[in-house]
Amino acid sequence: MTPRSLVGVAVVPELNLRADLLDEDFTAFAAPLPHGEPTHRNYPGGADTLSEVTRDGFSLMLADETLGDWCAVVPDADGVARGQWENPGGRS
Repeated sequence: MTPRSLVGVAVVPELNLRADLLDEDFTAFAAPLPHGEPTHRNYPGGADTLSEVTRDGFSLMLADETLGDWCAVVPDADGVARGQWENPGGRS
């Protein structure tokens, strides 16, 4: 993780490809999920089809709203959290 990165926690997330998420903000991941930073792509505003997501090797997806409850910003090297992010789940 790098300073000012947004870190979100999803407890027991639903990661299966789901057509009902295509109209929502979501993040797609390549399987298997490794330790560390996984290969991913953000889809702000969604995608047109599941094949659009899978053709680049992504086989998992997570609704961005799932991350709205538990998130934090990685602080800078001096320990101060200067990154500012909107709540990814859209809730305040």
